Amino acid sequence: MTKRTRLTILLSCVVCFVVVAPYIVLYSMGYRVDFETMKIAATGGIYVRTFPTADQIIIDSKINKTPALFANSVFVQSLLPKNHTVYVEKDGYYEYNKTLLVKEKEVTKLENVLLFRNDIKFETVIDGTKSPFTPSEKFLIKNNNLYYSNIPENSKITNAQKLVPVLKNLVAFTLQDNNVVWMGTDGFLYKSGSTDFSDDPIKLNLTPLKVNKKGVYKITTDGQNTFVNDSGTLLLFNSHTNNLDTFAQSVKDVKISPDGKNVIYFINQEIYISLLSDASNKKTLLYSSPKNIIDCVWLNNDYIIFNTDNQITISEIDYRGSTNVVNLSQASDKIFFNHQDNKLYILNKNILLSSDKLTP
Repeated sequence: MTKRTRLTILLSCVVCFVVVAPYIVLYSMGYRVDFETMKIAATGGIYVRTFPTADQIIIDSKINKTPALFANSVFVQSLLPKNHTVYVEKDGYYEYNKTLLVKEKEVTKLENVLLFRNDIKFETVIDGTKSPFTPSEKFLIKNNNLYYSNIPENSKITNAQKLVPVLKNLVAFTLQDNNVVWMGTDGFLYKSGSTDFSDDPIKLNLTPLKVNKKGVYKITTDGQNTFVNDSGTLLLFNSHTNNLDTFAQSVKDVKISPDGKNVIYFINQEIYISLLSDASNKKTLLYSSPKNIIDCVWLNNDYIIFNTDNQITISEIDYRGSTNVVNLSQASDKIFFNHQDNKLYILNKNILLSSDKLTP
């Protein structure tokens, strides 16, 4: 081998080292070449967890992952910062698809994917005492006064006592644990610490609401957040200013999530969601239906169920990329999800039906 040849080989090795070494170092640090933009970018990852455990989770139609035997999640690393598709598959269940944006040096999480069987069945409930639609309110309003109702719970209340109002001059009320919250005809929102009204009520808002005698009012509260629906105008009690602030217009009803973090409300054919901790009260359109929505309930903190006249829909609240829904061709007048047995109850033309368990 001549001296010239040896020098050529040495220079070639030096050039290869200079070119390859930085790439190896960058690769070990999590950087990749994006051949679409011809730029070097830091990578990120996607973490997916499903209930029940998926058979396989596919990223970008090419990265196929199977959760471990006693795990229900997968973690995919070294993904370029851009949109990636996630496909979740399990035999006997509806498929799940989502497009997620991965950012540099960040893990995009999809932690609460709930998979639903593709053969959910309903059966007739013969025992009428199990109906969640049977009136169960301890009190009722008549002529702007509050009276004890005739439910079995009030069996020890005499007929004479039921004829005497326990509260006067109110247009709406709700029970929350042992508290009673009501809207008086004077426009003030009150709260009592007990259902026997032994405690002096607390006046919540400083500025009274103008109450319309022909208006329809409804109060929704979880103890921390209180909404008043004033004939479609949805008001939120502001604990900082002690006043009722306008939250949305033309609202049919509002539901607070079990964990108190989110609120959904629906307007005819649209469902909106808002994060309660967001001071700006930003609302996002979650779902648009071809037909008017009758009712909407929370399945858990991450999924809702709503119905139209001929269909029940289960929807996630994660609207990133797209919102996954499952449509059940089941007519219903009323819906109720029982968190004790994890079943959906529906009332259709006075026939009570219950579903299979919807959650593990």
